[in-house]
Amino acid sequence: MPDTYDSRRRHATDPAMSVHCDWRDVMREAALRLGAAGVESPLRDTRLLLAYALGIEPVDVILRESDHVDVVGLAAFEAAVQRRLRHEPISRIRGWREFYGRRFVVTPDVLDPRPETELLVEQGVERLPPGGRVLDLGVGSGCILLSVLAERPDATGVGVDISTAALVVARRNAEAFGLGARTALVEGGWDVELAGRFDLVLSNPPYIPAADMAALALDVRGYDPHLALTPGADGLAAYRDILTTHTGRVRPGGWIGFECGAGQDEPVLGLMAQAGLDGRVVYPDLAGMPRAAFGRRPGKGS
Repeated sequence: MPDTYDSRRRHATDPAMSVHCDWRDVMREAALRLGAAGVESPLRDTRLLLAYALGIEPVDVILRESDHVDVVGLAAFEAAVQRRLRHEPISRIRGWREFYGRRFVVTPDVLDPRPETELLVEQGVERLPPGGRVLDLGVGSGCILLSVLAERPDATGVGVDISTAALVVARRNAEAFGLGARTALVEGGWDVELAGRFDLVLSNPPYIPAADMAALALDVRGYDPHLALTPGADGLAAYRDILTTHTGRVRPGGWIGFECGAGQDEPVLGLMAQAGLDGRVVYPDLAGMPRAAFGRRPGKGS
């Protein structure tokens, strides 16, 4: 049989022939298919998918590359590759995302956590006073709130989400990290009624303008909940609503921090100024894009 692309594909994916090749052959062929489908990092993704299929850590894949392929592992790997060919994110396939050094369960009901959001956590932790109380609006998987609480054992927090299903995921993550006793989860929108005040309010709200949705990568618009991606119109509605409702719930000297999208840093800072926040500052992510905006409520402690 000529060594064509099609013949290599049949050879790598046919369980009856699996004893005649090793995992290195199978990964090479899968990477070709992923690359042809427009997946950005096909070699990396094949390693991650093989680790998932074999139930091993990604760093251990190199130890298995020369192993003969087994039928059960091959079937699991091929099923995962088929999902990735449809541009389903690796985190969706595996069911978890690494964020701030921890593995968060993700489901179709929550936004897939992004590395750039870690900046919001990092800056929030630095601003939280001893024994502080945190509010996360649009808590989703809980990645922001729970990361802050995990870094600060003295703190407590409240997470709010309009989605009941998202709150189930957040609770699952809170219990997995041993943070259930310090975490309260509340169903509601931006105008939710809450008791008490907070030292820190954080949010990664939906901020993509409606006109930009069609241009998003399929990995995003095809798999993240649209409710978590866009509020419609100019993308700034959530910032306006949060600042209107929650600025008064921040203790004097406390902070409000947002993630923002491309070109939104100046409008968000302007909305913070209108809300009476001072100390306004924006931090760039690793790509140099203004990403995390913070403002402080004037008063004692500022």
